[in-house]
Amino acid sequence: MAETDSRVPFWWLVLFLALALGAGVATVFAVGGDLTGMLAPLSVAL
Repeated sequence: MAETDSRVPFWWLVLFLALALGAGVATVFAVGGDLTGMLAPLSVAL
């Protein structure tokens, strides 16, 4: 029988965001980048 409640649990969204952001940070460090160098233009724009 098909499930009638198709909403995604909140903890699943939090887990996905944490994994996605963690993978992004790991990729930046793996290629020798610097997160502060990437975020500095954003702080100036604000």
